[in-house]
Amino acid sequence: MTTIRVTRQPRTSPVGVQGTATRSSVAPTDGAEEGTIRLALIDPPAQRTTLDGAWWPRTRSLSDELPGLVKELHRRGIRVTRAAYNPDGWDPAPRRLQADSRVIRLGWFRSIDPQLLDLTGDSKRGRLDLLVVPPDTAAAAAQQAFTAATDHANRRTPTALLGAPGPTGSPIPRPRPAADRVGAEETAVWDSEGGHQRR
Repeated sequence: MTTIRVTRQPRTSPVGVQGTATRSSVAPTDGAEEGTIRLALIDPPAQRTTLDGAWWPRTRSLSDELPGLVKELHRRGIRVTRAAYNPDGWDPAPRRLQADSRVIRLGWFRSIDPQLLDLTGDSKRGRLDLLVVPPDTAAAAAQQAFTAATDHANRRTPTALLGAPGPTGSPIPRPRPAADRVGAEETAVWDSEGGHQRR
C-alpha cells in the first residue's frame, strides 16, 4: 500500500500518521492546506478487496472537488474518463465536467452505495472504487476510515465500513442527509450508456 499523497501539504507532519511498507498511512489532519487532495490508494491494486482506497473531499460539490482528484490520479498514472456516484451524497452536478484538460462524464445511479465513487477509464487498472469520507467528518474518524478502506482484508461496503465501530468503540459519524434534490433529476447520467432519467 502507498501512503496518502497530499499535494501542496505544509512541511509539518499530520498528527497520527504512520507509514509502513504494508499498510497505508492514515488521512491527513483536518487542518491540511486548502487545495490539497486527501487520498489513499491500495498499491499495488488488490484483486479481492471491496475498495481501492479512500478520498476525503472538503465539500459535497463534485464540480468543485472532482477536477483536483482527477488531476492527482493522472499524476499517479491513473486515467479517469467517467465518474459514477449516488446523488444522495452529493450536490447536483453536471453531466460533463472539465478536469485535467479533458471532459469527464458524470453519471448518477441510486443503486450505487452512497459513500462510493466509481471511477473508470484507465486501461491498466480498470475500475477504481473509492470510499468517500463525508466532508464534515472529524480528522480522527477520517483516519479510521482511511485505514479500513486501504486494508487488503476489507470486505465491507463503504456504508458498512463507515458505520462500523473503530478502535474507540464508536462508529464514524453517519453522513448528513443530502440536501433537497429539486432539479437534480435533470442531471441524470451517461447520455445513453446505462443511466436513466427519473420522471
